[in-house]
Amino acid sequence: MIHRRRRAAQQTAQILERARCVLQAVVDGSCDPYEGYREAYGLYVGTSGMVEELKPLFRLAGIEPDGFIHVNDEFRRTVISAALDWLGKNPAS
Repeated sequence: MIHRRRRAAQQTAQILERARCVLQAVVDGSCDPYEGYREAYGLYVGTSGMVEELKPLFRLAGIEPDGFIHVNDEFRRTVISAALDWLGKNPAS
C-alpha cells in the first residue's frame, strides 16, 4: 500500500512538472496557447482528473475544454493569464 501511494505521488509530481513546462512555454510564447491548453488538458484527463492542482485551468469563463473552443485573441489572453497565475500558485518543488 505504501509503495502504491509513493508511486502515485511520484506520478503526480511528474505530471505537474510536465504541466509546468507546457504552461511556461505558453507564457514565454514558445508554445501556442491553444496547443498548450490542449496538452495540459490531456495531462489532466489522462489522470482521470486526479491531479486536482490542474483543475482551475479548466474552469475558465467561456472556455469549455471538452466543447467548442473559439480560438481568438481573447482566448489566447485568457489562457496565458491563467497559465501565469497557475505557475505563480504552483511553483516547482
